[in-house]
Amino acid sequence: MNAVILDLDGTLVTTVKVHRMAWELALKDLGIKISVDLDKLMGRKTEEIAKLLAKDRWKELYERKNAYFDNLVKIYAKPTPCAIDLVNKLKKEKVKTAVVTSSLRRSAIESLKILNFEPDILVAGDDVKKGKPDPEPVLKALSLLGEDPRNVFGVGDTLQDVIAYYNSGIREIYLVKGDLKIDYDEAMKKYNAKVIETLCCIINH
Repeated sequence: MNAVILDLDGTLVTTVKVHRMAWELALKDLGIKISVDLDKLMGRKTEEIAKLLAKDRWKELYERKNAYFDNLVKIYAKPTPCAIDLVNKLKKEKVKTAVVTSSLRRSAIESLKILNFEPDILVAGDDVKKGKPDPEPVLKALSLLGEDPRNVFGVGDTLQDVIAYYNSGIREIYLVKGDLKIDYDEAMKKYNAKVIETLCCIINH
């Protein structure tokens, strides 16, 4: 494979719980009660989630959530198992790397500092009109990498990642088990994703 496209939150860094915490605190501050499971929204753009949860107050929620995240990420986020080893191996083997995340670019940059990793390409939620599971951000990354999807593998931790990769033409897809409740059977049967426990499985592959 010539290149790899990696999700960020929950795949390379343990930021899923940080995002969840930031949403919960922001919602509580604004007195907004929700009936939806936050886990099912993870992997979508911040703006999209804010609009779903807060309707006409979405900007208020969006700004508050981002402020909480900026502070919490420095305290709680850590590299996922084998994340540093994987990015170092990819760098050493001169495999081109793209990180495609639904997070804001400013949040993504803070998270990448935890890994001391600068991918060749970074596509963030505010770089595209439609976020995952829409293929737009992955197609943008493929275009910037100058690669055919058949020569690229994708790694993520949500069904949104898997669907975005598959609909972009990528057929080698790894789904890392994480903190989220996911239908792994659907990911494997419908999208032919390989479900792995940690990124260590890719290094040893």
